[in-house]
Amino acid sequence: MSMEEALVIFFGKTGAGKNYIAEIFAETYDYYFYDADQDLPDDMRAAIAEGRTFTDEMRSRYAEIIKDRIAALLEIYPRVAVAQGLFKNRQRHELLNRFSFAQFVWVDAEDQLIEERVKQRGNEVTLEYARKINPLFETPDFDCERILNNGSGEEIRLEIVRLGTKLERFNEKR
Repeated sequence: MSMEEALVIFFGKTGAGKNYIAEIFAETYDYYFYDADQDLPDDMRAAIAEGRTFTDEMRSRYAEIIKDRIAALLEIYPRVAVAQGLFKNRQRHELLNRFSFAQFVWVDAEDQLIEERVKQRGNEVTLEYARKINPLFETPDFDCERILNNGSGEEIRLEIVRLGTKLERFNEKR
């Protein structure tokens, strides 16, 4: 890819494999990887722990944090790959408004696989919570790439190479 500023945002349901895909992509194409969950505010962490869904106000405030962090990272790194659920189109559009050059990649998977992954992870997101929030995920209302994370590691690597090639062509045209 060119050394111009580039931003790829991987989003999707809890357990779809956003971090997994984004980390492989970042390593393969020399992007800085940013897991936006590291900046999740305390009230949102508490909501997860208590099994409550996020309010629109929480989501908007968090989107501001993510936008500021991405802007700071782009000052240091020419290419950044971000992983975050971004369940609502409103927050995706907020990011697009700030970073018009951003490329979005929807990471999706079969519900059964998502549930298996959530159970195996053993982090603060329980299976019960994932079952509560994943139906709130809005299908993107704009054109974006989509990776279906149902296959083997080799199939995923092939999808990432396909994605990287496509994004490389896009960046060359900018």
